[in-house]
Amino acid sequence: MNPRIKRCCRRPLLILFVMMGFAVSCAPREVLRLETGEFEPSDIEIETFFRDYTETNSTLQTLSGRASVQVSEPGHSERLTVTFRSSRDYSLLKLRNNLGVEGGRIFSDPDSVVVYNRLEDEAHKMSHADAAWYYLNGVAAINLIRILHPITDAGHITDIYENEEYFLVETVRGERHFIDREHLRLRRTERHAQHPEAYSTFQFENYAEIDGYQMPRRIQILSQDEKSNIFFVLRALEINPSSLDFDPEIPEHIEINRI
Repeated sequence: MNPRIKRCCRRPLLILFVMMGFAVSCAPREVLRLETGEFEPSDIEIETFFRDYTETNSTLQTLSGRASVQVSEPGHSERLTVTFRSSRDYSLLKLRNNLGVEGGRIFSDPDSVVVYNRLEDEAHKMSHADAAWYYLNGVAAINLIRILHPITDAGHITDIYENEEYFLVETVRGERHFIDREHLRLRRTERHAQHPEAYSTFQFENYAEIDGYQMPRRIQILSQDEKSNIFFVLRALEINPSSLDFDPEIPEHIEINRI
């Protein structure tokens, strides 16, 4: 993307968070470190691994909840509360400051991302690729179910490696998933990034059982150069709620501008 366009595109969400009073001076969270060691090719069959993995990690269908979030990027940082709803295809996030003021909503489907700035009465629609350049891009494009359960078909797996503590699972999309051998819990995901500022690594900590599902309570999302990170602390979770409304409720008089 052209740098001039990139700066322009970042403006809607930048205005949103500055107006909400999120721009605060707070120390960035320490990067979580996962020492994985060296790996060698595994003898386990892909189908066998996938069967064991899915028996331990039942696939989520829908998810809703609330998270405390700290975003740290060079030159600024923010704290906010995010209320989220997710299915495998749709996601809706509502962003509030510490006073409970809702400043924006972020809706995503398989094709696009819509950012609704309630304070400025503005809405912008973009592709997922363009959303990766946005301020808070890791939040804008996030779908928690896809992040928590990225492996849904044995056919997605290309190679499996192992050591004494972890499996390393590589997929057709070029992702690398580090899964602990004892509990078959996802501990880290690495995605290919074309730019060092792009968010590319997801790390998962503090697992707990919730309604029969093993769920991490802390998620850290890192840029490729590790200069930016988004730190999620999950405060409330509802597993597989029966129905979810993903309407971002953008008023009819607001024009959705395509970027």
